[in-house]
Amino acid sequence: MDRHPLRYRGGHAAGSNAAGSNAAGRLALVAGAVLLGSWCRAEAPWSASLGATSNYVYRGVSQTYNGGAVQLGANYQNPLGWFLGVWGSNVDPYPGTASFKELDVYGGYTVPLGDEFSVRGTYTHYAYPQNPLPLDYNHDEIAATLSYLDVLAATVSYQPDSSAYSDLGVARRRRTLAYELTGRWPLGAGVALAAGAGYYDLHDQFGVGYWAGDVGLSYTYRFLTVDVGRFFSDGTVARLYEDASANGAWVVTAVLRF
Repeated sequence: MDRHPLRYRGGHAAGSNAAGSNAAGRLALVAGAVLLGSWCRAEAPWSASLGATSNYVYRGVSQTYNGGAVQLGANYQNPLGWFLGVWGSNVDPYPGTASFKELDVYGGYTVPLGDEFSVRGTYTHYAYPQNPLPLDYNHDEIAATLSYLDVLAATVSYQPDSSAYSDLGVARRRRTLAYELTGRWPLGAGVALAAGAGYYDLHDQFGVGYWAGDVGLSYTYRFLTVDVGRFFSDGTVARLYEDASANGAWVVTAVLRF
């Protein structure tokens, strides 16, 4: 249950399809991942990832209008508990309209609570370079996560300045809240069951909230992880974002970590 729904704050894009420039941007992401990955292997605290997904879904909403995405990330984890990172993806919230990029820069700190529990605080800035729409989607998020080993995690997130288009209206720099629970249970031989659910409070934006979740299986072999999952969301998502609702969508994702 990661990253942001563009339809959640996106609208009908103005201008023509920018498929040519978007393809060049994806190629640059792939080339950057190869170079970054070979550099990161020499530094233990550094890691990088290169992923491809059949549908970029975040909080029950497709960011690519049920199309594919290429995603690149890099992270630095300090032994004292603090971390920094960056993550990017192409986004294409409406068919036949201009596509652009999402770039997330984050940092935070993890505090262990004994041998089994930990608390993590994270600040993330979400930026949308080359955004062709008149609404400024750039915003910030503060999140607190309580984790039990690598099995369960409960997260509360607060966005003080999120802007959005939806079929219920336009919101500019309004507050949103998210409450999420995720779990991952190893089944052996590199296979794990993963599931997540969340409630997303958009009352300050559109006077509504909604539920969304997912369940799936993942397989990890050395540096490669492949996930197959199904996403669910209640009818409020379709009221807000029409066909960008990911309710019932099957998604396949492959991530190579360096």
